[in-house]
Amino acid sequence: MDYEDCIFCMISQGEDKETEILKENEELLCFRDINPAAPHHYLVIPKEHIVSCLSLQLCQQSLVEKMTEMGKAVLQEQGICDMKDIKLGFHIPPFTVFHLHLHVLAPYSQVSEDFLHKFIPGGTRFVERHGATFEDICEFCQIANQQTETEILCTDRDGELVCFRDLKPGATHHYLIVPKTHIDNCTKLGPGHIQLVEQMQDFGMRMLQMNKVSDLEDVRMGFHVPPFSSVPHLHLHALAPASEMCHRSILRYGPQSHWFITVDNVLSQLKTRGKVK
Repeated sequence: MDYEDCIFCMISQGEDKETEILKENEELLCFRDINPAAPHHYLVIPKEHIVSCLSLQLCQQSLVEKMTEMGKAVLQEQGICDMKDIKLGFHIPPFTVFHLHLHVLAPYSQVSEDFLHKFIPGGTRFVERHGATFEDICEFCQIANQQTETEILCTDRDGELVCFRDLKPGATHHYLIVPKTHIDNCTKLGPGHIQLVEQMQDFGMRMLQMNKVSDLEDVRMGFHVPPFSSVPHLHLHALAPASEMCHRSILRYGPQSHWFITVDNVLSQLKTRGKVK
């Protein structure tokens, strides 16, 4: 996403004159949800562009605490006294605007039936502020930590990468190489990730060889570019033989695809620009 097109970035930079800011400091601001699900429904956002709750790192725990404190403070300023009948939480991609925002709802018991399905804690869409971490709700984090029934075909020597079959294969051989460390997608990579990407590439090639792929020139290997990445956890697609992919697979993974960037292109951009665009 181009941050210039992010509505929440525009609000935080004062470029949206229609949004009333209820509370603001150097890092955060709070305003009303444009489609309130409860009598009091506010959003707390960081001024820094963070894509979603799945982008949060351990070092940002204090940021989330500050967002929580601001949300509760706004509720108190709006006359809410019963802090037991509130909900604070985040939507899980793709059910969200791609700029981190904390939903603050009160009274939770009065959430409209039309919206209730969007704010049920523990569901597939909403995680409470004091609920799961991104490792708990990210599908690929769960697979990498062997918390699902997905078969892990192989783990690299350092135990940092895992490989498993794509659920909807685009070729006869279609494997996913996934780091255990949660990284959103290829656009979040920097110069410090060059070695990781090279390891993913080598691991992908070894998996193809282990599965009797003889022509390693007839391979497609790369990443989907947001927002066309189905799971917001970095994963390398390794497909072979590329020459036998069907038309639909070519659209998704082929040379003309606007959604797919090869691993060689990613490495080239990281080494020359320090980022992937």
